[in-house]
Amino acid sequence: MDFIPLLFFAVVMVGTPGPANMLLMTSGANFGFLKSVPFVAGVAVGKLFINALLGLGLWNLMMMSAELLIGLKVVSVGYLIWLALRMSGFLLGERQLARPESFFKGLTVHPVNPKAWAMLVFAYGHFPASSGSLWEQTLVISTTFLAVQIVFHSLWCAGGAVVVRLLAGTAAERWIMRGLSLITVFVVIWAIALDSVV
Repeated sequence: MDFIPLLFFAVVMVGTPGPANMLLMTSGANFGFLKSVPFVAGVAVGKLFINALLGLGLWNLMMMSAELLIGLKVVSVGYLIWLALRMSGFLLGERQLARPESFFKGLTVHPVNPKAWAMLVFAYGHFPASSGSLWEQTLVISTTFLAVQIVFHSLWCAGGAVVVRLLAGTAAERWIMRGLSLITVFVVIWAIALDSVV
């Protein structure tokens, strides 16, 4: 397996805006980085779970049913949009979300994230060597993405905390939160488009 191209691919795909990064930025903006760490950890572990399943052949099974894939996309888009609007306060009226999303809520983000599925399917389809063992390839791809996620997901979350700290107490703070949620909705739509061409 060519590790450097895999690492570069992971950095570009994980580091760029996507549904998970926008949710993490929103969480950091709402609650600060430290309180959001369980959610960040859950997001990273959730993707590790997808990695393991894909490495063991789940994608081949899913490809046998076009209806199943369409259904998963519809559920994924709906869930991610609901989570983004909930975290920003759009669905809470004048109330604020009382506490950060949990580790277990974080686990659900990547399994319904079309960008995550697209990047991992591409990775498993292009980077493994034909002569390598399935277990070794799954381990390399999974640990590479996990390491990159820990770095970039933390940066996105911390970035949200910094932005809102600079605006704390101003009228712009609430609009920043709502703007982040709307950006997340558009990024989800972009991820679906990406998924259709990969």
